[in-house]
Amino acid sequence: MTVAAALPQAATAIAMHESGAAAKLPIAAQQAVADAMRTAAMPVRDAAATDAASTVLASAAGDSAAPRRATTDAVQPATSEAAASRPTSTRPDVVSRSPLPSAIDADKAGHASPVSMPSADRAVDAPIAVAVSWLRTALPWLLGVWGFAVALAWLRLAGSARALQRLLRESAPLDCADWQQDGAALAAHFALPRQPQLRRHAALASPLATAGNTIVVPDWALDLPASQRRALLAHEVAHLARRDPLWRGVLAFWRGLLCPLPLAALAAQRLDLLAEWRCDAAAAQATGDGRALAACLAHCLERRLHPDYPAFAAAMAAARSPLLQRAEHLLEGVSMSSVSLPWRVRLAPIAAVVAAVLAVPAFVVPVSHAAERVPVPAPPVPPAQPAVPAVPAAPARPAAGGCKVVIGHCTSVRSHNGDLDVDIGGTGRQLTYRSRGDVRFNDQDDGIASLGAGAKVEWEETVGTETRRVEYRGDGATLTTRYWKDGKEQPLDAEGTAWIARIVPQLLREAAIDVEGRVARLVARGGNGAVLAEIGLIRSDHAQGRYLGELLRTRKLADSELDRALELIAALDSDHEQRLALTAALASQQLGKPQWRNVLAAVAEIDSDHERATLLVETAAQVTGDDELRGAWLAATEEIGSDYERRRSLEALLAVARDDAALLAAMEAGGGIGSDYELRELLSHTAQKARDPNAIARRYAQTAKRIGSDFERREALVALVRAGALAREGALAVLDAASGIGSDFERREVLVEVARRVPDDAVRARVLQLADDLSDFERRQVEEAVGAVRG
Repeated sequence: MTVAAALPQAATAIAMHESGAAAKLPIAAQQAVADAMRTAAMPVRDAAATDAASTVLASAAGDSAAPRRATTDAVQPATSEAAASRPTSTRPDVVSRSPLPSAIDADKAGHASPVSMPSADRAVDAPIAVAVSWLRTALPWLLGVWGFAVALAWLRLAGSARALQRLLRESAPLDCADWQQDGAALAAHFALPRQPQLRRHAALASPLATAGNTIVVPDWALDLPASQRRALLAHEVAHLARRDPLWRGVLAFWRGLLCPLPLAALAAQRLDLLAEWRCDAAAAQATGDGRALAACLAHCLERRLHPDYPAFAAAMAAARSPLLQRAEHLLEGVSMSSVSLPWRVRLAPIAAVVAAVLAVPAFVVPVSHAAERVPVPAPPVPPAQPAVPAVPAAPARPAAGGCKVVIGHCTSVRSHNGDLDVDIGGTGRQLTYRSRGDVRFNDQDDGIASLGAGAKVEWEETVGTETRRVEYRGDGATLTTRYWKDGKEQPLDAEGTAWIARIVPQLLREAAIDVEGRVARLVARGGNGAVLAEIGLIRSDHAQGRYLGELLRTRKLADSELDRALELIAALDSDHEQRLALTAALASQQLGKPQWRNVLAAVAEIDSDHERATLLVETAAQVTGDDELRGAWLAATEEIGSDYERRRSLEALLAVARDDAALLAAMEAGGGIGSDYELRELLSHTAQKARDPNAIARRYAQTAKRIGSDFERREALVALVRAGALAREGALAVLDAASGIGSDFERREVLVEVARRVPDDAVRARVLQLADDLSDFERRQVEEAVGAVRG
C-alpha cells in the first residue's frame, strides 16, 4: 500500500479519536485505531502490514463505521492532493514522514485522551528527548565510575584497619605507674566503664585513642612533665568517652560511599576538628588548665606529623587539624565546645538523606518510560521533593518540682548568671523557689527587703493537697506582692505573712543564699552558738559545708564550740564538703590534742582516696612530732586504695620527719603499696631523708624485696647505697635483696655500686658469689669493680 492509500485510514482514525467515537469501540478496535495513527507517522516499509491494519480497523468498527465513512470521504480528497503534491524520496522503499504526530495509546495509561497535534511545544520537547537519551546511555557508565571509586575508597579503609591492627601488635604495654594512676583517675572522671588500656609505640608522633578502649602514646611522651601527661591522657580519654574511634570508622565508611562528591572530604575534616575541640575543652576542664595541653600540641607540631592516621583511631594532633588555632584557643581560654543539639534535630538530616535515597526510583522510573516513547517523549513529571522534617522546638525548661521524693529529703540548687532555681522535696512536701535579678532579704530573715529593677522572686509550697504561692516584682523603688492559696489569688493576710516568715529561713538555709551576710546576722543575734544551731537544722551537705566554712574562717571558736563544729563536719555525707570544712578548721582554729584526735578520726572515715590524701598531706607537719597522733595519721593511710595517693601522703610525712624512727614508720606503712614504681619512689625518698642509712638498711632492704620489677628494685637499692656510708650489715642486706634480681644487667649495677662504696672483705666475697650467675661480660665488670679478676 502506498502512502496515499495509507493516509485515508490514518485520517479516519484521527477523526474517530478526535470525535470521541474511538473510546466507545472495543479494546481491540481502539488498539487498531492507535496502530493506524502510528502508521501515519512512520515510514511505510511493509504494504501488507498496512493493509492488514486497515482491514482490522474496518472490521472492528462494524456497524459504527457508516457514520464515520462520510468523514473519511471528506478528508480523503484533501489528503490525496497533499500526497500528490508532496515530493517523493529518491529511494523506492522509503517514503517521507507524515507531519501527523504520533499517538499515545490512551488505554495503556488507563484513560482516553485526544491526540496532541503539532505545536510550538515540539521544539521545546526535542532537547529534552536528547538529554533523556543521553542520560540513558551515560547512566550505566556514571554508576560504574562511581562504584569503582567507592571500591577504591573502601579498599583504603580496609588497609587502614589492617595498619591499625599491625600498630597495636607492634606496641608494648605501658606499665609506668604514673600513667596508670592518671589513666584510672581520668577514667573515673569521664565515667568510663573500665580503665583504658595504655600502650606505647616508638614510631608514633602523636598519641591516639582507638577502639577496644586502648590509648597508644609515643615514646617521646613518656618524658613529659606530670601536668602535660595528665592533659594528654585527659584528651585521649575524652575521645574514648565520646566513642570517637567508632564514629570515625562509621564516617570513613560513608565518606567512601560519597567519595566522588567534592564536599564529603570537607565535611569529614570539619567533623574531625569539632571532635578535637570538644576533647580539648574536656581535657582543659578535667585538668583545670589548658596550657599543659597546648604544650603537648606544640610537641606534636615539632615532630612534623605524617598526615595519615588510621580511620578507626582518634589522634590528638593530626596534620590536617589546625594545631596553632587549637593551641591559641587553649591558651586564651576560648570556648571550644559546640552547641549540643537535641537528638530529634540530629536525626533530621539523616531522615532527609534516607528520604532522598528512597526517592531515587521516582526519578529513574519516569525517565525510563519517557525514553521508550517514540519519537518525542513528554517530559517526565518531576517527583515531589521529600519533606524536610520540622526542626523540633527547644526542650522546655524543667518544670518546677524537680526534686520530688517519697521518703527522705532532697535539695536541688541551680544557679546561672544570677538566676537561682531551688527545689526542696520531702515526705509529702514540695517547695520550689525561682529568683531573677538582684534580691535582698531583710535583717530578720523572714521576708524580702527589696528587689532590683526588673527583678522577680516567687516560691510555691505544696503540703498534701494545700498549695500556697507568692510572687514579688520590683522596679528598684517599689515592691509588688501577689499571693495565691490553692490556685486562687487573694490579698496577703496574716496567715500568708506567717507562712512567708516560716519559708524564708528554710530557703536561706537549704539553698545557702547570702551565707556571709546571714552568718554575720546570726552571730550578732546569738553568737557562734546560734550559727551552730542553725547549721544543725540544715539537711543539705553543701549548705552545711558553706556555713561551717564561713564560721570557721571568720570566728574563733571555744573548745566546746569547736568540738560541736567537728561533730557536724564528721556527720557530713559528702567527702568533698568534709574536706573543705576540715581545711578551714585547720587553717584558722587552734586545735588541741583532743580536737586533733577528732580530726584524724574524721579523716579516716572519708571514702575518697583523693580527699583523704589531701587532708593527710595538710596535717602531716602537725602530727609528726607526736607518736600517738602520728600513729593515728598512719592508720588513716592504710585504707587508701590508690597507690599514688598513699605514696603522696607518706611522702608528705617523710618531708617533715624529724628522726629515722618516723622514716621507718612511714616506710612500713607504704609496704602495702602494690605498684612497683610507687613503692620505689617512696623508698628512694626515704633513703634521701635518712640521717643514718644503717639504721633503716635492713628494713629498707626487706621492703625492697616486695618490688617485682628488676629495674625498680635496682633503683631503690642503689638509692640506699648512695645515701651514705653503709656498714657491713647494711651492705649485706642490700646484697640479699639484690639476689632476687633476675636481670644480669640490673644485678650487676647493684653489685658494682656496693663493691665500689663498701670496702669490706665479707661484702666483696658476697658480691663475687652473686656474680657467679651472671654472664661473662657482666661478671667481669663486677670482678673489675671488686679488684679480683678471675679466669
